[in-house]
Amino acid sequence: MSEVQAAPERQSQQDRQRGRVPRQRVDEETRLPVWQVTVSDPAPARAREAAVTVEILSADEPVLPEPVAGMAMAVREVEFVGLTAEPRLGGQGEFRFITFVYRAEGVRGRRSDSGSGSKSSGRSGSSGSQASGSSSGGE
Repeated sequence: MSEVQAAPERQSQQDRQRGRVPRQRVDEETRLPVWQVTVSDPAPARAREAAVTVEILSADEPVLPEPVAGMAMAVREVEFVGLTAEPRLGGQGEFRFITFVYRAEGVRGRRSDSGSGSKSSGRSGSSGSQASGSSSGGE
């Protein structure tokens, strides 16, 4: 659903008001840059799980595979390498809910009969998303 983007650091309200450009977030544990991509699950269990953000830790910007030919819109079949889902408590007060943080070591094109596909590597680290999903989906 989106291109790979640098995951920005959180900014204070003062920094936003001053027009400061956010820096790319770096994982505290691995010291690798954090990249993010929003993907969709074509068969989600619940509607709010149809799109999730997966964060990828990699020294280099991950490269997504080419879109699938013959589709009306740009759809890329991807497979996340080393995907983890970490539950977290979201919301406030009486409106608390379980959310998930998705992290991956890399992303590659889904394997076909030829076994081809691009891969981007990195290591697992911190990330965020507010829905659950699967390890592969169309983008």
